[in-house]
Amino acid sequence: MRQIRYGAQIHSTTQSVRENVLPPLRRIMVLCLAAAAIVIASGGRFAIIAAGAEPAEPTQKEPTQKEPNGRNGERQDWGQPAELPLPRSMSVAAYEDVLFDFLNTRKYVELGWLRDKSLRDTGPFINGEYYGTHPAVRVFYSPEIIRWLVDGRVGRIPDGAMIVKEQYGPPAVRHAGKSDEELWKSLGSWTVMVKDAKGSHDGWYWGNPVKDQCVVDNNQYAFDHHVTGFGHYCVRCHAATRSPNATEPHKDNEFTFASLRNIEGFPGKPLIFRVDDSWRATYDEEPSGDDPHEISEDNEKRLAALTDPATHPKCTQTTPPTRPERKSHRAFLELYRSIGQQQTKDVLPIPPVTHDWVVQNADGNRDFLTSNQCMSCHAGMTLPFGPSMFVAKGTSNKYEAPGWHIAPYGEWRWTPMGLAGRDPVFYAQMETELAILKKEFASDPATADKVTRTLVTTCLRCHGAMGKHQFDIDHAGTDETFTLEHVYDVASGSEHLGHGDTKYGALARDGISCMVCHRSQPRPQPDDDPRPYLQYFLETSITGNLHFGKPNEIYGPYKDEELAPYAMQHATAIKPKYSAYVKSSQLCGSCHVVNLPVVDKPFLPHEDESGSPERILANAESVPMFRDFHHHVEQATYLEWLNSEYENEFKTDNPRARSCQDCHMSKNLVDERHNVNVAKLRTRAAAIQDNTYPDAENLADEKDLEIRIRDEFSRHNFSGLNVFLLELFRQFDDVLGVRKNDFMTGDSGNLGDAIYNMQSQARHDVATLEVSPKLVAPRELEASVVLTNKVGHRFPSGVGFRRAFLELLVVEPPTDDKGDERIVWSSGRTNELGVIVDEQGRPLPTEFFERNELGIERYQRHHDVITSPQQVQIYETLLWNTKHKFTTSFIHGCDIVKDNRLLPKGWTEEGPDPSLNGYFLKSTYPGQVAKKDPRYQDGSGSDEVLYRITLPTGVDAARLQVRATLYYQAMPPYFLQALFTTAPDGPATQRLHFMLSHFNHEESAVKNWKLPVTSAQAAVTKP
Repeated sequence: MRQIRYGAQIHSTTQSVRENVLPPLRRIMVLCLAAAAIVIASGGRFAIIAAGAEPAEPTQKEPTQKEPNGRNGERQDWGQPAELPLPRSMSVAAYEDVLFDFLNTRKYVELGWLRDKSLRDTGPFINGEYYGTHPAVRVFYSPEIIRWLVDGRVGRIPDGAMIVKEQYGPPAVRHAGKSDEELWKSLGSWTVMVKDAKGSHDGWYWGNPVKDQCVVDNNQYAFDHHVTGFGHYCVRCHAATRSPNATEPHKDNEFTFASLRNIEGFPGKPLIFRVDDSWRATYDEEPSGDDPHEISEDNEKRLAALTDPATHPKCTQTTPPTRPERKSHRAFLELYRSIGQQQTKDVLPIPPVTHDWVVQNADGNRDFLTSNQCMSCHAGMTLPFGPSMFVAKGTSNKYEAPGWHIAPYGEWRWTPMGLAGRDPVFYAQMETELAILKKEFASDPATADKVTRTLVTTCLRCHGAMGKHQFDIDHAGTDETFTLEHVYDVASGSEHLGHGDTKYGALARDGISCMVCHRSQPRPQPDDDPRPYLQYFLETSITGNLHFGKPNEIYGPYKDEELAPYAMQHATAIKPKYSAYVKSSQLCGSCHVVNLPVVDKPFLPHEDESGSPERILANAESVPMFRDFHHHVEQATYLEWLNSEYENEFKTDNPRARSCQDCHMSKNLVDERHNVNVAKLRTRAAAIQDNTYPDAENLADEKDLEIRIRDEFSRHNFSGLNVFLLELFRQFDDVLGVRKNDFMTGDSGNLGDAIYNMQSQARHDVATLEVSPKLVAPRELEASVVLTNKVGHRFPSGVGFRRAFLELLVVEPPTDDKGDERIVWSSGRTNELGVIVDEQGRPLPTEFFERNELGIERYQRHHDVITSPQQVQIYETLLWNTKHKFTTSFIHGCDIVKDNRLLPKGWTEEGPDPSLNGYFLKSTYPGQVAKKDPRYQDGSGSDEVLYRITLPTGVDAARLQVRATLYYQAMPPYFLQALFTTAPDGPATQRLHFMLSHFNHEESAVKNWKLPVTSAQAAVTKP
């Protein structure tokens, strides 16, 4: 494993290929990612023609007799091969060093490669806008490419073959009459293809460097997208090609549009596209002299800035981006003293996202690919061909314009699912669990090692899902297990990105990635198994024990007859298919029902009854060594939904049904900040070079390239309330290894939008609050607060340490506009660290379970009536371990001391169906005290708290206002204290402590470490 190695890379002065070169990659050239706006129907397909010119000739069969310039086809007449090393044989940086030198010195010209007949456009230029898939281009072809073209584009192109596309500011007519020397001065960039069949399924190494491009260490902050690589986004367009008589995933089906009609010495003419005169007078500047192509130097520069489709890093851009400046939080360090003050250089970062790059292998049978392979087609696109899967916040739809990136990749990236493999809280919690086990099994190191390894691999089923499952597939029949060390493993030295064992870490860090959900299928139940399917599912397929379909299939919500699978199958050897399962809440239940052992509570001999409820729960454990322990359902979100009025798995025609996807995958878009309100999103769900593009040679059939506009487009925003996690990624992107700028749209606001989305959901969709205060005596005030759950499960739900609490304030408004309101009485106020305090601002003893005079840990009970600022209504679950001490350990909580989380509407004690029974049904029940509350029995999903308040003297009760606010905390102070004191030496724990001790509360969405959910205010009424 390479955890130490990665740490050493970070903690030393990293030697990049070129020192001190760390510019941000800004890739504006996404023009080949979209659909052209200007097309006309021609002969049953779409083609673009020049105004006043004849329609472009139909793509002709490549000639096989005539050779270039009338010669007899001797190989040397086509130039010499490049003879560069194959990309997969070395690291990305090492190969780029070779490749960029080859391009910058124009070795391809020196080798005598054949070239295009002239500079040519790849799309129209109209009204100052260019609609090409590339800038104006002149392509050079290695001799292997020419041989393949001459032979009729049949068979496989040999390794080492290259296509080098020189790119110039469009339109091509700007450069008419220029000499080679003058053209070289105008050259902007290249796109290059290098054949390496074993490097990936498509067999090409792609690049888009600029002139004078040097090697940039993209693995350093700010983790910009690689300039070159296997599985690059170029495939999204090049997958639309087809070789003669080749099937989609076959190796003979190549990925180039190349045609002899474009090349010097061969018959035919290149495609012609409409170019109007707007390029001449972009700034109302008339050409001078007799040359109709003449244009001033100043206007040329302005025009280039307007139409050049890409900007890239260059060697001259040597200043690295500024890292965030952070100040330590003294109050935090005083409260959480078990770990001292740290600096950025002291903590172990998570490997950057630039290492998360796993492509389909040459055989086309890899089970999992990283999300950037899906990003190529399932990310948003802007002008000139969009917008698609992108909603502008203003008037501009151009690259880098602010907008909502509603594409599947764009929104998933900034959800707890997209970040699960990098979740700093998860890794700190793992260190707490391992520290407890190490202490518990101190006298038996062998057992300790076995238990800890088993626990780690269990937890990584979800948080490192693809890495863990791919590892298990590749190591079937061995005793090897997936470990935390794998998660930190990255390529170094001569290793190529994503190849070898480092792929497991890359896949794991990608979190609950695209292929985790879209390859999941219901586990087939044997015909002779008598159990109801729900029972079978709960006993075989929860706690991340996912079942996947075939490796070469991926599943979605659209019917097979509505799909155009060609491009995906060509690009990745994976065929998209319809499956109703992706719309089922049961899919979510695989990770959102977690059944865990209580490792300090093994079964006693007299408890060994296979039919007992305890044993049934233990037998549902998929890890054999854990079946000897009592179990508890640590998370029950899916079960909670089943036992609500929203379920549709038993009442399939339920008019009130709302699946997990219905709530957590929005079909609309509302942004009150930018006056955006789209009631129903209509857009394509994928972007390829489809039949709305400018014409091109050697395309697949039109019917194979028809990407439909979807009327039922579901966003992958997976809305929840863990703003705390997203704020950590926003403020500590350098430590957590993420790229905040979106590569495909150029927008840098996606993470902020995700945070806003959660805030909006908190305000509108979580709960309602009613407050009714009245004066019952001159100084006696009663305030009834009714809170009603609006979500389809408990609130809070998920991991057990989440909590919500009520703040109630009795306030006296100011007497004038310049005054401040005065707080007369309060319950549930916090300090700046989110610690609940009393009226004097002192932390309540219940916040950290301080012991009373009898040595018993104190906590806030479920309250029907509150009479003191020392009492607070907190909605939470609290567990004891076997020693009757509160624990935050997931595998030591054996007794529920308190669970008064709000139930969902429609909850019943008997459940929705007999197949939901035993401990699984009981996991949806409230705790023993809350269970006695009538509102926890009536299915209303509500709670009522009565505040009885004695007002201080001298208060005018007639002027008083009572304000109630519901707050949410994903990481309460007691939970953080447990992390920092249990495993203070753990690198993940120290990393979390560093981030929170430098957290900027004032500029965050969780000021004072709490998220406002809903609030209500009312004036005090007299009896």
